[in-house]
Amino acid sequence: MLDERLSLAAALYEPCALGADIGTDHGFLPCHLLEQHICQRMLLADVSPKALARAKAEVQRRGLSGRTELVCADGLAALREPCGCVSMMGLGGETIARLLTEGRQRLQGAVLILSAHTDLPMVRRAVGRIDYHLTREELCRAAGRFYVVWRAEPGAAQQSEAEIAFGSLLFQSRSPLLADYIRWRIAVLTTKLNGLRRAAMEDAAAIAALEDAIRFYQAQLEG
Repeated sequence: MLDERLSLAAALYEPCALGADIGTDHGFLPCHLLEQHICQRMLLADVSPKALARAKAEVQRRGLSGRTELVCADGLAALREPCGCVSMMGLGGETIARLLTEGRQRLQGAVLILSAHTDLPMVRRAVGRIDYHLTREELCRAAGRFYVVWRAEPGAAQQSEAEIAFGSLLFQSRSPLLADYIRWRIAVLTTKLNGLRRAAMEDAAAIAALEDAIRFYQAQLEG
C-alpha cells in the first residue's frame, strides 16, 4: 500500500504505455502504476545496485517481471526509449535539478512527476530551464512530514523569483493542509532566523531574506 506521498504521485501520473521511475528505491510506485493499469510497462532505475535489488524483489513478489525493466543508471541516462511519464520521488532538490538539466534531451516530451525533500526552489528553476512548466503543485503529509508533489509538462513559461522561491500553484490548490503547511514553514524559517541572529557574525543578507520569506508566508495565512 502506498503512503500519502506516493499515492498523490500516482494520482498525478499520466497514463501511458511506458513510464519510468528514476531513483525507484523499493519500487512501490511503479508496481502500483502497473497493477492499476495506469502504465502498461515501467522502467525502474536507480544508481544504487542495492536499491535496485530491493525493487527487483518487489517486482517479482507481485508478479510484474514481464512488464518491467530494471536499469542501474544515474538519472535520465536510464531512458532508452520515449516514455509517456517520468517520475523522480524522494530525492534532494539539488539532485533532481541536476538530473533534469543533464538529461533534458532524453525526456522527449514526457510528463514529469517530481517531489524533492530539500531545495524546492532549485527544482522549480530547473523545470523552467529545461523548457517545461508546472501544471500542478500539490501538498501531502506522510509520516508527519509535509511534501510538495509537482506535475510538469513541456512548454516554457515565465516564473517570477517569488514563484520560484515559494510556488504559485501551491497557494491556488485550496488544499486543506495549506494553512498547517504555511505555519510549519513560518516555524522553520523563524528557527533559522533566530539562529542567524545569535551567530557571532550576523549575515545581514541571509537575515533579510528570511525575514522577507516569513512576511510572505504570514501574508498568505492572513489572506
